[in-house]
Amino acid sequence: MRDLKGQTLAGYQLREEIGHGGAAVVYRAFQPQLERWVAIKVLDIESSGGKQFLQRFRREARAIAALRHPNILNIYDYGEDQGRAYIVMEYVQGGSLLQRLGQPLPCVEALALLIPVGEALAYAHSEGIVHRDVKPGNILLARPDWPLLADFGLVKVVGARQKITRPGSILGTALYLSPEQVAGDEVDAQTDVYSLSLVLYELLTGKLPFQAASPSESMMLRLYEPPVAPRRLNAEIPAALETVLLRALERELDARYRTMEALVNDLRRVLERSQRVARPVEPQHPRTVQMITARLEVMSSSARGPQLFIATSGVALSLPYRDEVLIGRKDPLMPNPPDLDLEPYGGGSAGVSRQHARFLRRAEGWFLEDLQSTNGTYVNEVRLLAHRPVRVRSGDLIRFGQLTLVFEEG
Repeated sequence: MRDLKGQTLAGYQLREEIGHGGAAVVYRAFQPQLERWVAIKVLDIESSGGKQFLQRFRREARAIAALRHPNILNIYDYGEDQGRAYIVMEYVQGGSLLQRLGQPLPCVEALALLIPVGEALAYAHSEGIVHRDVKPGNILLARPDWPLLADFGLVKVVGARQKITRPGSILGTALYLSPEQVAGDEVDAQTDVYSLSLVLYELLTGKLPFQAASPSESMMLRLYEPPVAPRRLNAEIPAALETVLLRALERELDARYRTMEALVNDLRRVLERSQRVARPVEPQHPRTVQMITARLEVMSSSARGPQLFIATSGVALSLPYRDEVLIGRKDPLMPNPPDLDLEPYGGGSAGVSRQHARFLRRAEGWFLEDLQSTNGTYVNEVRLLAHRPVRVRSGDLIRFGQLTLVFEEG
């Protein structure tokens, strides 16, 4: 496609090329009507596959534009003009994650950058969208600590009856392809799990796990060889994080994390532990000592009963040791408040109902029952049927609406 710099497309003044790939070129452009800079991806319709491609591309562009997440680049507009299709996006000046590669990043810094990207992908997956091209160049940095996932150009809409690509096609960037992409197999959300974990591996070690003379040789290695254990390249990586990474990079789908949310939850726990270890010990003054002593006494007295740990913060919530424990949000208009009020921990915005669920203590252990909540109760990502108690055990992931916690029996 010829250079369009200096031209106007559908009212957007194309000022300079800032990226390209395949049949698409990305320009920095100015929108006079709103007096703002945008990024505009332009595709030549004929060289991209003609009208058949365009029809499918429109449908998938609509699906991507509907995504709303703080860590997904905004799409402003889509159109066709002068034989070209274009997508108008938010313009980000801060560069991409490519600029952070080369030297290993500290564990806390790397996780703080990529966990939000994992959350964005988990959201996209929940909307039926698989990215298929997760790589450092597609993770933009609006600020040094604010990553934005971009370029869903190779997106797959799960459940679509027609697809832009056929089985057997290899799409994506060679160095970050999953084994199933290399093999040309059908892909799902697990391919994004793999690719994001390759990016995290590279941030932590400064290298990719499959070192080879060429990208094609690297592609073949991941079909037959296990990745190099990351702690061999960087001994500062916590053992728990290495375990998570190697599971996320499993060649066999049955051994890999099945969902992005499961991977993100484990990464959060590693981050919380790392932050606690890294937190400096400050001199205690008497009041602080009293508070810590009181907290330890409370923890000791509550150790006999179960606890819930909020996945995003690590805050421990002790459950009353009784036969039934009601979980929900406090409402002044309701006569019976919940035994555990999740409102102070983001329960309202997470969709927790006022009477969401309850724990039941029985001779064989603890059970959890959903009370016909609006947004569901989940145990290890399986939604519970209302009024059908299920056994829960230490380590189980429990989700009330969008609030994820870890259960410990005590």
